[in-house]
Amino acid sequence: MLTLAKAALALFWVLALANLLHPFAGPYMNAIAALLLVIHVLEIVVLHGRLQRQAQPTLARLQVLLFGVLHLRSLSP
Repeated sequence: MLTLAKAALALFWVLALANLLHPFAGPYMNAIAALLLVIHVLEIVVLHGRLQRQAQPTLARLQVLLFGVLHLRSLSP
């Protein structure tokens, strides 16, 4: 189930990037993508210590940026 949710979120990011290049979903798609990006950046800031303790902290931050709490559930405490 978690993999399906991550795949759906990855598809959202692909569509958001495509919408920047060739608008098809109107301004709402860009606004939602910007809001989601801000939320994920805040997650990285708030959970900096936990992400720093991971084996590959940069990769963990990138995945949190893309998947948010969906990736946080799979990290060690």
